[in-house]
Amino acid sequence: MDKKSSSHDPEWLRQIEELANTQLGSGSSCEQVHPIVARWFEKLMESDPPPSRDSVVQATSCLATEVLFSSPEHLIDPLLEQFDEDEVALWIEQIILVGRAFEIALQNGELDDL
Repeated sequence: MDKKSSSHDPEWLRQIEELANTQLGSGSSCEQVHPIVARWFEKLMESDPPPSRDSVVQATSCLATEVLFSSPEHLIDPLLEQFDEDEVALWIEQIILVGRAFEIALQNGELDDL
């Protein structure tokens, strides 16, 4: 986390980050966690997305569209030069689905090794 963003973080978040860094020891936390997350991600990519109610699927699609239209132009315009809006929205939706699957895995204890 860079100094600029950390100055705006709430105190409780800084305390959790400090605790995590202390517990993980020296070196980058990401270096220690990355292999576990990478294995989980590879397994996820070989399977179906988490089951969802139709309303959740629809809401995820709407969220992807909102993210697309609210993203900074300097990030989105180069994508839209190469791909149409539907493809970019689908890509954003897939990122959201991976995040949802990650949260589910964390809650279900699949990533307790972290």
